[in-house]
Amino acid sequence: METNMNIEDLWFSLSDLFVDNEIDCKLIADQILDYDAETIEFHLFYNVAPVCSLNLEQMIPTIWAGFSKDELIKDIQVRGISSRNQITWKKKLAAKLYKFKYRKDWELLKSFLKDK
Repeated sequence: METNMNIEDLWFSLSDLFVDNEIDCKLIADQILDYDAETIEFHLFYNVAPVCSLNLEQMIPTIWAGFSKDELIKDIQVRGISSRNQITWKKKLAAKLYKFKYRKDWELLKSFLKDK
């Protein structure tokens, strides 16, 4: 899909799902509308969630206003994957866990994507 948005911007927009604050899924959907739902889902659960979900799993989350874009990009470049060919059984299992834990946010985000 041809898009004006680069993948790092997609990651950064999706990271807002993991801040300890009210999530604006409509705003996120507006920011990422250049991507199809399948691409968004792949990057959400294989790249963004493994890095950002740690914030919400802490007793007292430290990130409530937004992630540092530069740090986020560096972390995902080190830990993430760029294609489905790189999916290992461990990453697939972790993605299934993230899909379960964050299913409500994902469903709400998808509902706003369908409206576009």
